[in-house]
Amino acid sequence: METYRVRLTGEALPGHTPESIAEALLRQLKLRPTQVQTMLPPARRVVKAGLNHDEADHLHQILTLAGLAAHKEKQAVTADIPSASPAATSATSSPAAATATTADPLSDLVTSLARGFPRRRPSPGYALRLVLVTLCCVLIPLLYLAMVTLFGYGLVWYLWHVHDFTSFHVRGFWPMFVLYALPGASGALLLLFLLRPMLPMGATRERSLLLDPGEEPRLLQAIHRLAEAIGIRPPVALRLSNEVNASVHFEGGWAGFFNGRKVLTIGLPLVAGLSSQQFLGVLAHEFGHFAQRLGMRCSFLINHVNAWLYQRAHRPDPWVERLEQWAHENDEFVVRTIMIVTRAGIGGSRLLLAGLFQLSFRLSQSLSRQMEFDADRYEAVLAGSTAFGDTALRLRALARAFGEVDKRNASTWREHKLLRDMPQAVAAQVDGYDTSAWATLRRGLGYGTTRYWDSHPADLERIRHAQSLQAPGMFSDARPAAVLFDRFVEHCRDATRAYYRLLGVDFRNAELCDTEIVTRLGAQRDDAHSDLRRWTGRQWHARPWLPLQRPLPDDLGKLSWQACIDELRLHSPAITQDWAKAEQEAGRRARIAFAGLLERHGIPFPLSRVEGFDEQRHLPEYQRIIDWQTPSRQALLRTAGLYRRRIELALRAANLRHEPLFALSTLYADVESLQEAWIVASQFEGTGDVAQHKGLERIRQDAMIACQEHSLRLLRKCDDIPQSLLDGDSIGGYLRRRCPRVAQPSDGPTEFVAIAGTLLDSLGHAYRLAFSSLAQRCAQAERAHGIAGIEN
Repeated sequence: METYRVRLTGEALPGHTPESIAEALLRQLKLRPTQVQTMLPPARRVVKAGLNHDEADHLHQILTLAGLAAHKEKQAVTADIPSASPAATSATSSPAAATATTADPLSDLVTSLARGFPRRRPSPGYALRLVLVTLCCVLIPLLYLAMVTLFGYGLVWYLWHVHDFTSFHVRGFWPMFVLYALPGASGALLLLFLLRPMLPMGATRERSLLLDPGEEPRLLQAIHRLAEAIGIRPPVALRLSNEVNASVHFEGGWAGFFNGRKVLTIGLPLVAGLSSQQFLGVLAHEFGHFAQRLGMRCSFLINHVNAWLYQRAHRPDPWVERLEQWAHENDEFVVRTIMIVTRAGIGGSRLLLAGLFQLSFRLSQSLSRQMEFDADRYEAVLAGSTAFGDTALRLRALARAFGEVDKRNASTWREHKLLRDMPQAVAAQVDGYDTSAWATLRRGLGYGTTRYWDSHPADLERIRHAQSLQAPGMFSDARPAAVLFDRFVEHCRDATRAYYRLLGVDFRNAELCDTEIVTRLGAQRDDAHSDLRRWTGRQWHARPWLPLQRPLPDDLGKLSWQACIDELRLHSPAITQDWAKAEQEAGRRARIAFAGLLERHGIPFPLSRVEGFDEQRHLPEYQRIIDWQTPSRQALLRTAGLYRRRIELALRAANLRHEPLFALSTLYADVESLQEAWIVASQFEGTGDVAQHKGLERIRQDAMIACQEHSLRLLRKCDDIPQSLLDGDSIGGYLRRRCPRVAQPSDGPTEFVAIAGTLLDSLGHAYRLAFSSLAQRCAQAERAHGIAGIEN
């Protein structure tokens, strides 16, 4: 019998660091940290010898997934077995290592599925109900088409017979306009827009990557075996996505509906975060839907009808947008009257479609829930009723982790760093959850209840249903689902880049980093922010920035270090409240500016649902906010003086510098001006009836130009502020790296509306980081000199 050995080459695979390799080995082989160190590059040694072909393949795959370059070598039966490393010796003797070198889970799956799944045909009552509900849902679009046809017939009949109802001969412009032109033109336009929903809309962007089956023969074999055991044809194509989900759908829509060809989409975070048993159970659930042949086709029809109704009722339509533009560009009374009538009809048709959607949705949801219960049976039969609850909890944890990782990734994008591999980062996030986090997730499983309009049952009800089956399970394997893949890391990185492309993120100009780097960077930023909050006694708010550049009043310049902090502590509740009010005033300033601008052009626009705009009252308030003359901002001026005194004493005692915080503080007036211009420019699209106003285009253009001018002015000032906390030699350099389009925007002032939003976000991040860094240094100086902080 041929035997094999697996040997390390002493190199790490591209994209892996010693830290990431060590973490993977600890997770996969359950070794002690000291043993893991003996396997890290540049270690060149035999990990394990005397293996059969499958065992060597499996161990080689584990090492490769961990990031170690390794070779599988044939070994003669009579050859001496080289001595293994201490790590390998421990791995051989430990239970985890024994699991890692046992038979391939694929062979276990094939053996388990040899006897097939127990079949259960749907009851005649369920089938009859399914058909009746599907017919009702399909008839709803036909009902809409009948109503449109009736409207068209009525319009033609009216224009043909209207003269029969007039007792006089119609002459002159106005009688002809009222009786013929207005109903004819408005009705024809309305009929065109009523027929618009029957036309195909633009195709949605593909959210997944097509997988070449030849790249993953083991995965393909597992899927084919599972489909065969369930009794369905295997999918004809495999797609990979970055979502915490898996799905099976008909290929090509209606073509697949008739020929039965299916496409399987696998979310790689599921593979990274689930065991082989859990992952294959999820696939069994998806294939279980297609085992209900009648139900799947009925579900396809129902879902298509619901999606069609929803999109036509709520999705923006370029035809409607062009009609609005046409109405805006024509001032003639006749055209405007026709447009008003037409728009009212379009609004009515959308309300009708929204009502029909609600009717179809309510009819179909109870059947959808029943289909989920039936598909859950296949998962429970394969993986076991007990494992069903564990999988549900793990899926909930992965969904939560994806949100956290995505948020952290977005924050590090401010510094031009992005994750290279999101699925692995999501799995690592879940592995890092403590007991408290898991307890919260478990409680979440029991909170939900199924409501009438839910398409899926609540998790707790699904778990109870699976447990009631008391299925022992056909397949059990706790190894990671990634062992079913040959090129899992490469697929994860491809899916991550596809996700960035879908979001419109230009990742080509970013530094793609490993999970550890982004996690460490995010943790550092979070810790720095927490330190800032503690150092300020929880007083700190993002806006307004403290005017630290102002000279100190004489009375504050004489305060001692401890006395300064004691006064901040004494007035802490009032300072916190004033800072919060001043932050609200920053947003109110922009709303007043927007409402005032429209008011000057004769367009009434309220500040809120309960407060209208009053020029005599609100314009003086607007000016007081700008001049820092409101009570809250006046109080913050003294607070800023106390913090400046505290910072100067700490820096002087520790011989430190305060750049770039004081320099950034001088920019806040420009930041608020840019914030105002950006809000005004970006809100024009949501002003409703304002779109009919004659001067709107000029107002919008002026707002965009102001946004551009404020952005460029602020950038020039930022170029003169040196810094070392972020990328670039200056704050301006950091901003230009964060937003490369600012150098040569292709669309002129229009593009600066989006650019300004990025600049404001990046500047706010730079200010918070500068303040946090300074607060950490000041806190160290205070502790070194025995000064009690605000929270002490």
